Amino acid sequence: MKTLRESIEINVSPEIIWDWILHIAENYLEWHPSHIKANWETEIASEVGSILYAEEDISGEFLKMSSKLTRLIPNKLYRFKTVGSLKLILAGGSFEIEPSEKGSIFTTTLDFHMGKLLSKFIKKKVQQISQHMIEEGQNLKKILEK
Repeated sequence: MKTLRESIEINVSPEIIWDWILHIAENYLEWHPSHIKANWETEIASEVGSILYAEEDISGEFLKMSSKLTRLIPNKLYRFKTVGSLKLILAGGSFEIEPSEKGSIFTTTLDFHMGKLLSKFIKKKVQQISQHMIEEGQNLKKILEK
């Protein structure tokens, strides 16, 4: 298992970040220029068991992913697992929010099913995903600090 983790300080309260995350399907296109589409596949959105479908282009590779919410702690933790064919590579991830002096620390994690050998083999793709996560954090900071 390989975990990518990126954190950024955002000068807003955890509640503001949490509200934005709960509306991720509506906010998805604004979040990053490579995001193409997002919608809830379940009748109920943003609850444990809800499934979010999203499409994005990471460095020319078109990705379709469905994620099932597995744990929600208001203003702190939004955890998901990948469902569908991508789950063979991407186990899941989370958004974590911690209060800070200036507002909040927002941390994104993605957990991949890969050992050291596979990680070296697809090192460039891992770097592209990591860069994408950094950009998402920077973009979220700009969006919320307006």
